Amino acid sequence: MSTTQMTFTAEQIGFLREWFNTQSRQYVNTVMDDDFEGDEENFQKLCETTFNTDGFKVGKMKSDDKSVKEKTGKRTRKAKDPDAPKRPKSAYMCWLWSDDGVSKIKSENSDLAHKDAVKRASEIWATMTPEQKGPWEEKSADSKREYEEKMKQYTPNSASESDGEGDELEMEVPEGWEMKRGMYLGGYSSAGKTKYTTMEDAIKAMDGVDDAGGIVFDGKHFTIRKNGNPRVSKKNEVLLLKQ
Repeated sequence: MSTTQMTFTAEQIGFLREWFNTQSRQYVNTVMDDDFEGDEENFQKLCETTFNTDGFKVGKMKSDDKSVKEKTGKRTRKAKDPDAPKRPKSAYMCWLWSDDGVSKIKSENSDLAHKDAVKRASEIWATMTPEQKGPWEEKSADSKREYEEKMKQYTPNSASESDGEGDELEMEVPEGWEMKRGMYLGGYSSAGKTKYTTMEDAIKAMDGVDDAGGIVFDGKHFTIRKNGNPRVSKKNEVLLLKQ
């Protein structure tokens, strides 16, 4: 992720430092609250409501560098697709929020604060044997497989998850292939990072490549990607999967 170097006054840095400290305390306090449900959706909502620019004053920034041009456009972040599959939980998170985790610790220690119960839970997990963690590892693996299957069927809502700009890429899909807009596969197959100008060339090159999972089109070139879980693209890419 690229960043732009900016210069702040001592007063501005002091304000930002205090703001980050305040928001961090708010975040931790919410997570440690008894009523907080520790799943991905609630963590996402908490981050969005805690770490944002609400309350910042908007004004013009003065600069001595005449080469810096004022940006008039504003990029908006698209909403999270409510239909997107939820990411699988780790074995620890499966155990932590089960009846055997924090809930059991709090039931056996009624005077224990929620944040202390979570801390105690992490200590217990660290001392558990591989055999004790086994069932939770299996549960996590099952949820991961379920997530991967759902992602294969999932197509991002163009108004939300996919952050690409411009018109949709148009192409004819060959028989025996499936097109998923706004998706891609991470990593290149053993076929290499060659960029093909036509779909036909990419399909021919993919033939016989054992670790090839699909073809990604970025609007200009086709590349062969390795087997993996389809991901949501922020570049308006198109994923082609062989059926």
